[in-house]
Amino acid sequence: MRAMVLRGSRLHVEEVPAPEPGPGQVLARVRACGICGSDLHYARYAESLRAASRAERGILAGAGDGVVMGHEFVAEVASVGEGVSGWQPGERVVSIPVLAGEGGRHSIGYSAEYPGAYGEQVVLSAALLLRVPASLPDALAALTEPCAVALHAVREAKVERGGRALVMGAGPIGLLTALWLKREGISVAVSDPAGPRRRLAERVGADLVLDSASEDLGGRLVDFGGPPSIVFECVGVQGTLQEAMTLVAPRGRVVVVGVCMVEDRIRPLLAINKHLTLQFVLGYNADEFAEALGALASGAVDAAPLVTRTVSLDELPAAFEALSDPSDCKVVLTFPGAR
Repeated sequence: MRAMVLRGSRLHVEEVPAPEPGPGQVLARVRACGICGSDLHYARYAESLRAASRAERGILAGAGDGVVMGHEFVAEVASVGEGVSGWQPGERVVSIPVLAGEGGRHSIGYSAEYPGAYGEQVVLSAALLLRVPASLPDALAALTEPCAVALHAVREAKVERGGRALVMGAGPIGLLTALWLKREGISVAVSDPAGPRRRLAERVGADLVLDSASEDLGGRLVDFGGPPSIVFECVGVQGTLQEAMTLVAPRGRVVVVGVCMVEDRIRPLLAINKHLTLQFVLGYNADEFAEALGALASGAVDAAPLVTRTVSLDELPAAFEALSDPSDCKVVLTFPGAR
């Protein structure tokens, strides 16, 4: 099959062996797959990520060279492995990107051994599959995974209805976080340095949109009722965590959703004097993943404005490079037959 492969720090579209489903697994044809910020990070910092994961015995500990990434996908069942029932070829599915196999569970898309959905086919665990409602287009179904990430961040933060929150960063995760906050009855301010993304924040219903490149955010938050009690850091670059601690109200909470790939510095005395809580979140659970799919399908979370471009497999390596320019938000890889 054809796939985009990460070799060293370079991305190539090439022929690779087609995967085969084992017991309890299905082989699926990929219809669409979103480009995730963590994939962009992995392409740039692959070796340091693997080293850190080995130290922590994390999911990337065994990752090697020749990785087919891609974990935000919607696919179509092609065939089933031994012991699988209840699934028929042609059914559209999404899944938590984890494969149950020998030695336990493995992360799909971050290992040369368990290829992800930047290829024409992917092997999935039948027990984790969810059917995609017919009304949901492929490009939006591919947002189920990041939508679940944002939902998990909001639920872990335990924001009270009627409260106020600042979301730093109007990329896909930041905007999805804003959408869930609005659905939970929270007033939301969103900051970002890029004009196109600020305009998207307005489209998804942000109550206040801030230009983090040129505005005094603290001063503008006066228009929002003052410093919010909670800040979601959805940027993941040096200095943003410290800024979030500065902007949040005393006795407030900073929820760290963005992943800074290098060492960062904060001033602990600021957090101590303000009696702050720093909370780091990761991923989601199975119920949240299913809830995210349902919310996208029903329109309760309208993520359509976030998909700013679709690309083919041959265009995918260039799309990775182009995402250094924040004029795009969510770029989705689509294969022939996607709708």
